[in-house]
Parts: sequence; C-alpha cells; structure tokens
Amino acid sequence: MKQFILNAFFVLAVSHAFSQLVDCHPFKEGRYRVNDAHAGGVIIDDRKGDYQTESMEVLKAVVRFKISWQNDCNYTLTLDKVIRNENKVPFPPDLKILVKIILVNGSNSYIQELSSSMYEGIYRTEVTRIP
Repeated sequence: MKQFILNAFFVLAVSHAFSQLVDCHPFKEGRYRVNDAHAGGVIIDDRKGDYQTESMEVLKAVVRFKISWQNDCNYTLTLDKVIRNENKVPFPPDLKILVKIILVNGSNSYIQELSSSMYEGIYRTEVTRIP
C-alpha cells in the first residue's frame, strides 16, 4: 500500500509538471503591448536580436535593454541606453529586470512575472503581440 501511494504521487507530480510546459519560443522577437500599472500605463516593447526597446508614453521615456535569455521562458533585461527621458525618470545605470513567462494564451499573448532592481517584489503583467 505504501509503495502504491508513492507511485501514485510520483505519477501525479510528473503529469502536473508536463502539463505546465509552456512554448515561449515564438515570443523571442516581435512588437508587444504591455499594460503595466507599475510603470504608469501602456508600454510598447520592440524585441529583436539582443535588444528590447521600451516606449513608455506616460513617462515620456524610451529605453533600450540588452536581453539575455536563460531559456525559452526566462530572460534578463539590462539597461543599455536611455534614448528619451522627458520626465527625468531616475533610471539606475545598473537597472536589471528579471522576466519569467508563466502562461501562454494562444499565439498572441502571454502572462509574465517581473522583478527588478528598481522595486521590491514580483508582479504580473499581460503582454499582447502587436501585428
């Protein structure tokens, strides 16, 4: 009986792990809209190659990040260049944002978890591909 319970637990754990697999590869490049309450509104991300440029109209800022993929669903953004900063937002020169894609909603959107050196905690945002 003890062995049966252990085997059942193992099968359930493995099944759960495989059901959580997320295909993030299609989102490695493209143009996206992010509704981000922490940044004060909508952000437009342009992700291509090793860089992601973020346009934040509410903050009147455009910044470029170096993107480093750890795997298909986890990446780090490191501040590379402040292109525009009309509101004089104090972007730390060592700014890093850790991103984890946790749920893919079809081919056009996903949910991500973010943490950053600019604020405490982890929060979630929805990201939608812009055609």
